Amino acid sequence: MKKRFLLQQTALSVSLVLYMSACSDSSSSSAGSGFNGGSGNGGGVVTEFDESTLVANLTNNVITPTFQNFGSLTTQLHQSVDQYCNLEKSFNAGNATEQARDDQKLLTQNQWKDSMSEWQKIEVMQLGPLITDQSSLRNKIYSWPVVNTCAVDQDVTFFNEGTINGAPYDIKQRVVTRRGLDALEYLLFNTVLDHSCTASTAPAGWDSLTDNQRREWRCQFATEVAKDVADNTQVLLDGWSGSGGYAQSLLNAASQPGSDFANVHEAVNRISDAMFYVDSVTKDAKLGVPLGISDNSCQQNICPQDLESQFANQSLANIRSNLVSLKALFTGELATGNASDTTGFDDFLVEEGAQTTATEILGAIDAAIANVDAYQENLSDTIQSDATQVQATHAQVKAITDQLKEDFINQLSLELPASSAGDND
Repeated sequence: MKKRFLLQQTALSVSLVLYMSACSDSSSSSAGSGFNGGSGNGGGVVTEFDESTLVANLTNNVITPTFQNFGSLTTQLHQSVDQYCNLEKSFNAGNATEQARDDQKLLTQNQWKDSMSEWQKIEVMQLGPLITDQSSLRNKIYSWPVVNTCAVDQDVTFFNEGTINGAPYDIKQRVVTRRGLDALEYLLFNTVLDHSCTASTAPAGWDSLTDNQRREWRCQFATEVAKDVADNTQVLLDGWSGSGGYAQSLLNAASQPGSDFANVHEAVNRISDAMFYVDSVTKDAKLGVPLGISDNSCQQNICPQDLESQFANQSLANIRSNLVSLKALFTGELATGNASDTTGFDDFLVEEGAQTTATEILGAIDAAIANVDAYQENLSDTIQSDATQVQATHAQVKAITDQLKEDFINQLSLELPASSAGDND
């Protein structure tokens, strides 16, 4: 079992590691025709499009509100987990009903789903603090596909005992596989109360606990994990919107002081790089790997155990959120649609005389979202009963990314991130 887990983790990690490394060092390996690091189009003609307006709108009206909303959701999630755990303890003490406990747990699970939905939008907006230090902050909040349920089981025990190796337990010092939204998913949605470790790595004393004690220990650690997620989200917000934050660097990108960019086109390209998460992770890791199109844990056969969200079955919802986020960046408008400025990449394409490309990309995004919405079962059940439906989803997402990797970067004179260069899947 241990060996199989390591193989699964390795197979799933490849696409995301390549994507993260490409973003972290800002490396690019392919450029659109006419790319000169400035404002040009595929024909080499200087554009009259105001790229500063594009960057400002995406920063102020798309990315920042998404980060802020996630911050509010993680605060609410921590409070909800704490309330659920108090009821779990009260139930064990005979001071609360089972129904009250279960109702609060369901509310908490739904709060986790709301938080995850918003996080999956942020996955397509990985910039600045989320990609520095080899994506350390991102991985503290959500480390998939690098996950380890046994490590979580062990830390349930370490946390409740209060020490580890003779030192006080401190979640801030623990590796990413023992914390984050993925660990919280396991703690809140996994109904199996046995640990997931081998005999040699089993958490000490777990087998001697009653079922009620196991639930209580898990919920107490879940409260700590939820607090850690909220804390790290605040670190993200400080690094983004705080004094000297990355958002200000983007806004100052037009050769102004306080910017990390040589010119505004470079800032546009950095945002464009983030959008290619949909290619190397949504398409390849979330769909291609479990379908066997890419290497997986099942010798490239259908492999449901390689899907994201093994316990909450939110794989489809996560993919949908990725696509919704891509659409928001492309059109310059969140689904709420209350911003006065909606300048997006579609406007940039139109200004460059590429109305057809803008229309086709937007149509492909909408078609992929509609495809996901048409599912009658979760992704795990569907990939086993009707793999052709999942293959069609992969094809719909590929229709988007093919356009992004060709007409999009060429007509806007952008560079293609290394994570997507040479990928013909």
